[in-house]
Amino acid sequence: MEQKLLSIYIGKDVTRICEVVKKSATSIVVNNATEVSTPPGALDDGYLTDIPTIAEAIRGCVFGRGFSASKVVFTISSKKIANKEVVIPYVRGDKKIAQILEANSSEYFPMTTAGDFLFAHSVMETYQDEDGKKLRLTAVAAPRDLVECYYELADELRLTVENIDYVGNSVLQLLSLQMKEGDTELVLQIEKDMTFVNVMSGKDIILQRSVPYGKNAVINSMMEIKKLTEKDAKTLLSNRDMLDRQVTEAEYAEAVRYLISSIGRIVEYHRSRNPERIIDGIKVFGEGSAIAGIDEVLKQELGANVTHFSTLQGVKVSGKAYLTSESALRYLANFGAILKPIGLTINKGKAKEKVSRGIDRVLLIVLLLGLFTSVLFCSVQGLIYFGVKGENEDLDEKVKEMSTVEDVILEYNNAIDAYNLVIESAKGTENDNEQLLVMIENLERIMPKDVRVTAIESLDGAVVFSIQSPSLEAIADLAVNVENLNFVDGYLLEAVTSKDEAIPGASNYNEFLAEEEKNKSKNKNNRDDEETDNEEENTEEVDPLDRSVSKFRYYEYDLTVFIKKPVSEEEYKSFVKETLKSDADSSQEKEGGDK
Repeated sequence: MEQKLLSIYIGKDVTRICEVVKKSATSIVVNNATEVSTPPGALDDGYLTDIPTIAEAIRGCVFGRGFSASKVVFTISSKKIANKEVVIPYVRGDKKIAQILEANSSEYFPMTTAGDFLFAHSVMETYQDEDGKKLRLTAVAAPRDLVECYYELADELRLTVENIDYVGNSVLQLLSLQMKEGDTELVLQIEKDMTFVNVMSGKDIILQRSVPYGKNAVINSMMEIKKLTEKDAKTLLSNRDMLDRQVTEAEYAEAVRYLISSIGRIVEYHRSRNPERIIDGIKVFGEGSAIAGIDEVLKQELGANVTHFSTLQGVKVSGKAYLTSESALRYLANFGAILKPIGLTINKGKAKEKVSRGIDRVLLIVLLLGLFTSVLFCSVQGLIYFGVKGENEDLDEKVKEMSTVEDVILEYNNAIDAYNLVIESAKGTENDNEQLLVMIENLERIMPKDVRVTAIESLDGAVVFSIQSPSLEAIADLAVNVENLNFVDGYLLEAVTSKDEAIPGASNYNEFLAEEEKNKSKNKNNRDDEETDNEEENTEEVDPLDRSVSKFRYYEYDLTVFIKKPVSEEEYKSFVKETLKSDADSSQEKEGGDK
């Protein structure tokens, strides 16, 4: 059934509104679209802090433009909304899935009071493994007061809330329509202050991460490198010919370094976890996709061709919407929320109050009629009671006879709980950092002379060493030695800087301290000579911290090492099943002996 809806996405800088006719779960028609600047100070991480001002801005934007929908779907973007991939045993129906997620919410999300949050889910896939049929879900938890803000905005706009979605699900629903079955692609949504990194295999999401760098990070870096204003930096990064004439390759690489290196780390993580899923191509969209030269850098660093979305499958734009294929990409969150919103909805008290005013009058009439009919009703019920009483006593006897069934069900449920507990306990012993100690011991053995490790950070199988090295040759030697270790999947060198000093504790560190002391003494003698001879001027002073002519130098850099995962999940499951089978056999033998 076709449905006309208003889709509103309130962003940090811009609020986008479009009127859409939903044809089916995979097809929409855009009848109208517009955007307006979000009022300053009216939005704080998704929370609407000035609802009347936002409502006035939206009304002024849509007035006289032919918008007529009375139902609205909001899309929320907020760091307060948590989402997590969850696998549960297969159950039929969204209501049962929601009950399971809410019952186990404390395991999925860190929260103190579950009543302060709303839970929703989206089914990603249904699959079969050796333990049976499973569901892979995206579970979402949103603060209740955050969602209530948008219900209040709907009341202010005199609209009815049809649904509420969060931006991660909205964009994902639309992206799934654009993917080809069988291809594994890297999909990058580069926005102003953040980039969403998605690895998709066909319509399924394999990996979803975000990095805190976007278009503004590149602009700020270019401003600092070329000493430009923000306006000039934006102009330079939007004009490829001007960029080639005024910016060197080294300067451009430095400007995009943080963005590209962050994306590269996520891609390396995917390759180490899913080596069989080779990335076939890269798709880029968002405001940052228009940065001049970004396609070539992504292709060079990630080793795959880069393309842009030219059309959107499942989205038809009518003529009066005045949207080009390029401008339509700015409304991805609006379109995706119409297709399949995740459902962060609540029953608002205000809506109930409006309904109750009309119901109160009906209740008064019903109450009067009830008083009149109560006597007749009680008389009839008295006659029925004695007939039913005997039947009820017979049923009680049957229930007592079947009470043993409850014991069987209870025993079965306890066995299931015990099985799940063992499964989770076994999984809890898995740790991608189990070979960290071996890594450190081997690093001590293969490190060149005078190389010093200043910090170690380990997360999910990736170990980052902050290292001080006396020479570039020592950096290369250590990298080659690390790559030859049989438990290392790969490594990444970055952030190499140099200092004109000696490494503390190195063989030449005492010589460096002696030279500093010598310079300090020379400064002291110059000051003494100046005091004894007031007529002498322009006394030369040597700065003990001046390294411009120093013969001491060392290099600091970060070495990221990817350690192989030691034990697979299949090995854990095999271990758990053998353990449960052994316990069951022992229990049966014991019961047979007692009998």
